[in-house]
Amino acid sequence: MNDQEMMALAFKEAAKGLGHTWQNPLVGAVICKHHQLLATGYHHAFGQMHAEINALSHLKNPNDARGATMYVTLEPCSHFGKTPPCAKKLVEVGIKRVVIGQRDPNPIVSGKGIRILEAHGIQVTVLGTTGELNRAYNFFFSIIGR
Repeated sequence: MNDQEMMALAFKEAAKGLGHTWQNPLVGAVICKHHQLLATGYHHAFGQMHAEINALSHLKNPNDARGATMYVTLEPCSHFGKTPPCAKKLVEVGIKRVVIGQRDPNPIVSGKGIRILEAHGIQVTVLGTTGELNRAYNFFFSIIGR
């Protein structure tokens, strides 16, 4: 499977949270290694674990994350809120590459998650393909960013 197909799967995962994540965005994640799907996850509800952590929790062996690629529909968070920063967890578990569907427009995160990943040698690709998942979230941050 290529990046677009894996991101489409992450998008489907994200949609499972529809109606339950507000004030957080919908986010889905997929973990692959050696062209094999290892785990999927999504953000189930506001205040619960984020999609990246949910996907990691579904790995049969936590060590499988080392050297894997994660596809996530929104830039991993970089701050402590109701949960710890996902970007730092991805570094900790040894993810090698992160493919992101959309940069997070929230100024608390925007670009910071990507910088954490890259500063630790993780290859980051931003596709810019999943913005329609969170239209209201994106609109809100486009208004306050003016």
